[in-house]
Amino acid sequence: MPSAIVDAILITGAGRRVGLHLAERLIAAGHPVVAHSHHESTALGGLRAKGALTTISDLTDDEALPALVRFIEGHVQSLRAIIHNASIFQITSDNLQTAVEQFQRMIAIHATVPLYLNNSLFALLSACREECADIIHITDIYADNPNPKFDAYCASKAASQNIALSSAKKFAPKVKVNIIQPGPILFQDWHSQELRNQILAETLLQREGGVESIGLAAEAILANNYQTGAIVVVDGGRHLS
Repeated sequence: MPSAIVDAILITGAGRRVGLHLAERLIAAGHPVVAHSHHESTALGGLRAKGALTTISDLTDDEALPALVRFIEGHVQSLRAIIHNASIFQITSDNLQTAVEQFQRMIAIHATVPLYLNNSLFALLSACREECADIIHITDIYADNPNPKFDAYCASKAASQNIALSSAKKFAPKVKVNIIQPGPILFQDWHSQELRNQILAETLLQREGGVESIGLAAEAILANNYQTGAIVVVDGGRHLS
């Protein structure tokens, strides 16, 4: 497979916010990137212009994961890393049926996708030319300290975290698996000013972290050949409040 990409980094949810920053940052550092997104966008087109291989799918669709694996196997000779960034963040509905549907979708994105990709792409990770390949699960500080208003989200992120720790045991020593737990990195549009002020008042550094804080954490994990099964908290100290 002479034209296949060597030591690529797969990023899910790379079309916006943190995922977009990670893709742009890693491309700038010289890494070949495979950028997955839920839908086409100007940002995704920008990543293609910078050299990323892009793919679009709804990962909750039954056929999407096998299709994504086939796509990667058809274009990639080896993987340097997988970064599980795709995420859904919503307040749990007061309607129980809607809440169950939210939970099922969040479990699919936050837990089923990482479980499937970690195992399906292990051979490509093992083919990495470096001493170790990496898997990074981006979870949330709510995985350890859940907020009842977001209970479906919190539980699904906790599942992602457990899968990461199991994968760290399963795939050692060739593949390192670590977790990044963000706190208030980028507020959503639906966050009111009052809520933003409350969150920042509970954060020791009293500001949003910004996407760069996650980029720095990811780079540190990729650079450290003696770290696996670690939980890296990037929350400005909010977990202490």
